[in-house]
Amino acid sequence: MKLAVAAMILAAGITAPATAHADCGDPGQDPCTGPVPTVDQVVAIMDRLTEPNVPAPDKSDIVTPTFNPHQAHVYDTYLHAMDNFPFHDLPLNFIVTDIQPAPANLAGATVTTRGWIGQNSGPMPVVLAAQGGHWLITTDSAMQAMSAFWKEASRVRI
Repeated sequence: MKLAVAAMILAAGITAPATAHADCGDPGQDPCTGPVPTVDQVVAIMDRLTEPNVPAPDKSDIVTPTFNPHQAHVYDTYLHAMDNFPFHDLPLNFIVTDIQPAPANLAGATVTTRGWIGQNSGPMPVVLAAQGGHWLITTDSAMQAMSAFWKEASRVRI
């Protein structure tokens, strides 16, 4: 009997309609307003993020949440490979555009890299979070950016 009641409660919870919630910037909502990082702040975050002499676990001052051990290992592996290629892809030259506020103390920006052929990435979105008076890049954005940088650097060597 208890199992049947639990199953009915679970089923009711699954089939109950979710409450719709619209955030600023969503269709039909006002644009987002609020603080955003400066171009210099985003460039500084990206510079530190791609500094090969700073291990990924030590980048907790610019990444949120911090890298887990697997992410840190993957991140550092790709970063050191980019630094050790015969053409030394690092440091990267970052161009930051389209900084926009977002809900929940977040902001978005578009980051592109420019340089010689192995240093050119297409525009990629990054998400930044305001925490403790500082801007940090989200872990997902940091990992996606590294993937794009690595892809471009390795593409020209094939």
